[in-house]
Amino acid sequence: MDEFDAKQVVPWRPSKKMVVQHNALAEAKYRLSLRAQKLLIRLLTELDQRKDDFTDITLFLRDFAKLASGDPGDVLFAEFMDTAKQFMGKFVSITQSPVPGEKLPRSLVCHWISSIEKNPNQRSITFSFDPKLRPYLLGLSRNYFAYHTLHAFNLDSVYSIRLYQWAKSRQYLRRPQQVLVEDLRHYLGTTETDAEGMVAKESLKRYNDFKKVALQPAVREINKKTDIFITFQEMKRPGTKIICAIIFGIAIKEGAETVHIEPEFRAQSELPLENTELEETTDEAAKLVDYVRMTYQFNNEQVNKLHGYIAKNGIQYVMDKIVVTESQPRDNMARFLLAALRDDYKMAVKYVPPKKVKPKTQPLPEPEISEEDRRTTVEEFRKWRFQFASNPDLATFPTNLSMPSTHLENESVKR
Repeated sequence: MDEFDAKQVVPWRPSKKMVVQHNALAEAKYRLSLRAQKLLIRLLTELDQRKDDFTDITLFLRDFAKLASGDPGDVLFAEFMDTAKQFMGKFVSITQSPVPGEKLPRSLVCHWISSIEKNPNQRSITFSFDPKLRPYLLGLSRNYFAYHTLHAFNLDSVYSIRLYQWAKSRQYLRRPQQVLVEDLRHYLGTTETDAEGMVAKESLKRYNDFKKVALQPAVREINKKTDIFITFQEMKRPGTKIICAIIFGIAIKEGAETVHIEPEFRAQSELPLENTELEETTDEAAKLVDYVRMTYQFNNEQVNKLHGYIAKNGIQYVMDKIVVTESQPRDNMARFLLAALRDDYKMAVKYVPPKKVKPKTQPLPEPEISEEDRRTTVEEFRKWRFQFASNPDLATFPTNLSMPSTHLENESVKR
């Protein structure tokens, strides 16, 4: 090591470094190689959040070699230079925050680096960030995310790094995140933009290729090597088999080291949410997922599906299906709950037949008879009683009596 290097270079410990970026950069449209992506992260670690403007950053070949292969002897200075040129040759397109009164959002199209100065004598390159990026990298007080470089540098795919950054920017929301496949392609860097911010090149155009080459490997690598765990569920366009959106579940791994930032630059995950009701909802969703995971012994794939139902149908829908599932013993509670969520099971309604009410018997109305008929009937009845008293065997009851039996009984009592 020469005298200049001994005085200027401080041993680099990636585990001690961290990056702070505006959330918009996690959704920016740009495409870099794996080496360029890691070199960009290395440059971002040198930024001082407390300063109002960028300062030039000088890196040496050995710094780049640690990112590229770990052995300085395996990397040439020409490779370092070729990687650095990507920052000036490729554009980054950033969608800006909406301006009140304007219908369409503005966008910034620029380069990550405005200039590079190479020094082959010291095998170093000095980088200058584009001044237009200052609001996205310096003086951040809200809408930003932070992460340890150690996790990003451990990843071996540019898709993994980009998905990890996007997930960290959404981690604080603590609820499933839905993103269109078209947007996800930009976030993972499968598209390249031109000077107007339009897509100039695109790879992995077929969704199956995008899923197989970019999405699935990125999720697996992030879950294995970083501090977060990601699950995802595909959503189809209604009435078709076309995958139009992805629902992500993002969780911090148990025991993961938290990112410590100076008090004036607290991590966004520590900032209060603007909507208290939203915060309560996300807490409720997290508790519900934890309950189902523990009670039903859901695996990662099943938890992923659960996140999807919460995002699509709401917390109350899932809670209703849990009530249905637990209303009686089941042979397989987890399988029944998933079926209930899928097919929208309802609580069984017990049919209770209405009680039969016996109709009240109404006495038949007595026929109206004239006074003359009444006297005739009474006379006939008297004759019968006289015959019955004289000889019961020969007495014949008259069948032509028109008076009701109650009147006859009353008449008998009088006699």
